Amino acid sequence: MTAKRRIVAIGVIVFVGASSLLARRPLQRAAAHVIVTAPNQGKTGPPPLPGEIRVDVGPPRASLSITVMDASTGTARGTVFLLHGIRDRKDSMRRWGQMLADSGFRAVLVDLRGHGRSTGDFLSYGVVEARDLVQTLDALTSRGVALGPAGVMGLSYGAATAIEWAGIDGRIGAVVAIAPFASLRAVAPGYVPIQLPSSFVNGAVDLAGAAGSFDPDEASPVGAITRTHAQVLLIHGDDDARIPYWHSALIAAAGRDHAELVRVIGVGHNAIVADPDGTIARRAPAWFRDKLTTQ
Repeated sequence: MTAKRRIVAIGVIVFVGASSLLARRPLQRAAAHVIVTAPNQGKTGPPPLPGEIRVDVGPPRASLSITVMDASTGTARGTVFLLHGIRDRKDSMRRWGQMLADSGFRAVLVDLRGHGRSTGDFLSYGVVEARDLVQTLDALTSRGVALGPAGVMGLSYGAATAIEWAGIDGRIGAVVAIAPFASLRAVAPGYVPIQLPSSFVNGAVDLAGAAGSFDPDEASPVGAITRTHAQVLLIHGDDDARIPYWHSALIAAAGRDHAELVRVIGVGHNAIVADPDGTIARRAPAWFRDKLTTQ
């Protein structure tokens, strides 16, 4: 290669590199928008439905939609909150709510902020949501709705939020977490189909935290489980490509003196909600009967 061609080649490389650096920040902002924007961003609360309970929480201000399913027989053993996955709604948890109601618990289905019939502009992966749920338990207790010991059961995003809630609220005695993520930083790379540099992903996560006014490093069930006395049952499919099994393994290791991990063979992230081998139906009610009522 002649000296002139080498200079041209170097110039092209420098130009491409500079262009990439200039494009990096806008791309990170776009990724942050995907991470943090709630489904209901900018929407006002819908008209109330018969039997719906609404609880105002914040900051930032939001109104949560709640449905209560009473215990099917006799006095409730306690109250179990049910938390849905990301960009889903509480109605998807109704089957499990009925399962718990039939097992003698009062089931409380919650639309997390920005989801379903709840308002809210940003997702915080359990950080703000956990504080919302503290206020929700306060409100329902004062209204005589949440009675007895309190537990929480969640799926995916809701499972992570459940553990984070237990980490800041000593009233939570038992948790069933199905396919949770270990931390926001650990799960964020899975949002894209290609592997991106960790510096790019972490930068996008930082921008998401700034947009949503939360510390992204607090979105960490691995950290939260070390700050709770709650008994935590983790259920995770070992064929989960969206949130791999190792996320729950890390959480279980961090809370090894009060956590148990159940591995569901051959089941992926979307399939586990259907409980194909009955693991959830067998283990979840028994966990709450054993761990929650003895608090």
